[in-house]
Amino acid sequence: MSGEWGRVWRYQGKRGVSWRIRYRDAAGKRVLETLGREPAWSRKRAEVELRRRLVDVEREGYRKPEKLTFTCFAERWLVDYLPGRGLKLTTVEGYEQTLRKHLLPAFGHYELRRLVQEPELIDRYVSEKIRAGYAPKTVTNHLLCLQVMLKQAVRWRLIERNPVLDCERPRVEQAEMNVLSEVEIARLWSAYGELEFEADPHEQVWWRLARTLTFVALGTAMRRGELLALRWRDVQLLEGLLTVREALVKGRFTTPKSRSSRRLLELGPRTRELLGEHWRESPFQGDEELVFCHPQRGTPLDPSKLARCYLRPALGRAGITKPFRPFHDMRHTALTHEAAAGNPMAYVQLKAGHSQSAITERYIHASQVLFPGAAERGEARMFGSTSGLGED
Repeated sequence: MSGEWGRVWRYQGKRGVSWRIRYRDAAGKRVLETLGREPAWSRKRAEVELRRRLVDVEREGYRKPEKLTFTCFAERWLVDYLPGRGLKLTTVEGYEQTLRKHLLPAFGHYELRRLVQEPELIDRYVSEKIRAGYAPKTVTNHLLCLQVMLKQAVRWRLIERNPVLDCERPRVEQAEMNVLSEVEIARLWSAYGELEFEADPHEQVWWRLARTLTFVALGTAMRRGELLALRWRDVQLLEGLLTVREALVKGRFTTPKSRSSRRLLELGPRTRELLGEHWRESPFQGDEELVFCHPQRGTPLDPSKLARCYLRPALGRAGITKPFRPFHDMRHTALTHEAAAGNPMAYVQLKAGHSQSAITERYIHASQVLFPGAAERGEARMFGSTSGLGED
């Protein structure tokens, strides 16, 4: 295809055969673009791309993209785009870490347009990271960061399209949920009592704190950061209600994970009693004081130390040897038992603070798999007063 407005041709270079287009932009400047190499590119595909470019010139005043390395673009993105998005500090830090630790070393020296011309560079990045031992979910998060960046590059008309949109993501296997049974939960309660009894007086208060936190987590299905940021102003013991409005993440107080994570929870009688006893024993009872804090200082707890020194030893004493992540799997346990109890999915979703019902459905499925006999108990409740059902 060639003519007054543009031309397509097949170019034989040192690195193989590639396809190029030439046209004039809205400023009348001649633009030469290398689209990519065969077999990914063909004459037909190159002609389609040229037509798109000519339409952009006519309708949107498209101008020749400037030559820009990925490193230079990344710095502009960090300064001109990211601060104005109103993102959580942890989200911004995550983007910056992914960019500086992974994306810049891989793509920083390339011209930005080359990522569009050679999408195999992104495929190669995925393969190299997987070979290096990174989890598929981690690599997918890297691609999501790159996709957000290049989306802005398209908007700024630095590139014509976002090559990450066509990239095949690594397959992410859904992590298996580890859930404690009713018997294991009872054993865990007893284990905390034994460890407290055996400890010296200074340590006993820590074991009581750890047990209370563990069983409030099981009773409320709250996330780790939500538990550690909970204040007494948000606990209404007389009404049996608890408001989740804050989270402690990486030592900083912030808003919960999403809008749906800000929620009002109804406390069951045992959780309510446990919190009441904890309040009576705590020297930090003010509205702004943390519910779960250092017993002598009132300062935020270190979740890693808490898990290492108290939660994991209690699991070991209870004879729970299966893989179990304190906090994370306590939440899984709580939500799975809520589903197994026959509570509606909408209730489980609200209690969990999930923004999408698809996430909650995991717990509905797990309750059916992990608690055999639930269907029989459900029928007994529904049909208990009906005789002869199913008989001829």
